Amino acid sequence: MERTSEKDERYLSNIYLYLQSMNSSLLELIFFSEKRKDLLLFLNEGPKTIKEINMYLDASAVAVLPQLKKLREDSLVSKTGDIYSLLPLGIAVASRLQAMAGLLNVFGSSYEFWANHAVECIPASLRSRIEDLDNCTLSEPPDRTRLFEPHREFVERLAISKRINGISSIFHPLYPSLFLSFAKNGADISILVTRSVYERLKEEYQTEVREFLKLPNSCLYVCDEKIEFSHVITDSFLSLSLPFSDGTYDHKQDILCFTPTALQWGEDLFAYYRNRSEKVTEI
Repeated sequence: MERTSEKDERYLSNIYLYLQSMNSSLLELIFFSEKRKDLLLFLNEGPKTIKEINMYLDASAVAVLPQLKKLREDSLVSKTGDIYSLLPLGIAVASRLQAMAGLLNVFGSSYEFWANHAVECIPASLRSRIEDLDNCTLSEPPDRTRLFEPHREFVERLAISKRINGISSIFHPLYPSLFLSFAKNGADISILVTRSVYERLKEEYQTEVREFLKLPNSCLYVCDEKIEFSHVITDSFLSLSLPFSDGTYDHKQDILCFTPTALQWGEDLFAYYRNRSEKVTEI
């Protein structure tokens, strides 16, 4: 049996619109208490008794009942006898809570970075899953003597990777020989570049590109769509370079991720543009 009728679904759609302008008191109610967040997610699985709730939270009724009372006062939870269940507003909140919690996990420790960079240059289908970049960190900015060199940490991680897929919207004079060396050492490498980057590669690095294309474990793609970020996904890490909000390229800091969900996000981002690109077989 479905949890909500068609009428309830329409009602929930209206509530989602309400959540977009959710006031601060409701946000505080949900996010300022781990117990209330956990309660909403637990009740989203279905109605629960107070005993089941206590066992799930590993807490006594004395600790849990005040939190349930707050949720009931704000029309998120109802009580019938000893059974607690979500009201329509509670269902709407809980269904989005996991994603919202994930977003806080992504943005929380590096909010200033995300706020000052052009997140909108990421395709909408991947942007809607930005919470998959859980537990991401920022690379250490290079010192003044190496401002325009590839990040040392980035190169060291690439050197031990067995598979490398990358998207580049910028041209760096060290990259052609760098990725050629990785391919010669046996790594499976697929590089996707913008048309402008490709034209410069043909003009200035024909020898390296020809040698790269001859290797059985290397592929090169050219995309005519607008790409403003750079990105590398390997078997062990994801690196994402975003431009600043004004479009200026940020050569100092990258986003680094290592979790399975983040790696899958990186694979999907590469596949998104690979499916919109032309494979280069020869120059």
